[in-house]
Amino acid sequence: MIRFDQVSKRYEGGHEALSQLSFEVAEGEMAFVTGHSGAGKSTLLKLLALIERPTHGHIVLDGQPLAKIRAAGIPKLRRRIGMVFQDHRLLLDRSVFANVELPLVIGGIAPQERGRRVRAALEKVGLLDYERQLPVSLSTGEQQRVGIARAIVARPALLIADEPTGNLDPQLAVEIMELFAGFRQVGTTVLVASHDLPLIKRMRKRVVVLDHGRLVADVAAEEVL
Repeated sequence: MIRFDQVSKRYEGGHEALSQLSFEVAEGEMAFVTGHSGAGKSTLLKLLALIERPTHGHIVLDGQPLAKIRAAGIPKLRRRIGMVFQDHRLLLDRSVFANVELPLVIGGIAPQERGRRVRAALEKVGLLDYERQLPVSLSTGEQQRVGIARAIVARPALLIADEPTGNLDPQLAVEIMELFAGFRQVGTTVLVASHDLPLIKRMRKRVVVLDHGRLVADVAAEEVL
């Protein structure tokens, strides 16, 4: 599903966020990307969603070289990717239903099908009874679940999450990660950037470790202690 081949990302001013990064993630696999603050975790995810472009190297997503995708094709690519952020990025003046529905509206899905998919996604994250509420009336954990429902409602091939449990207490963090793990059962590839090492160890999934933009370890799930 994902292949990085000698990928580097250098920003103006000379800061190199990623350096000669090479790794692969199989279809349907769940993996964590970890490392210190500034190690390059967020940059890696931004490159996958074409929020950023690499300075050198090649990235292939589901068989498609990202370098060949021009600006007009980026929205189509992003419809195949579900993105979850630490700060939720919900529309506070719209209902939970409307927030989750947004990717389907953008994708041109018919209203009846939108309703079916939105309620299925909300049921998946345990919020089916909250569809008419505004996000501000929900707890932080519930808001994060709305963000996850929005990310999965279009049935993406890839789900990426950037520090999705950073604002949650340990028990809620475990519940959110177990939700991510469950998406593998329907064939979704899941890549999570996190610095929460106890939580990563508990999940027992593959771990890609970055240090100053370089790959320093790639630990298989069965070797995570």
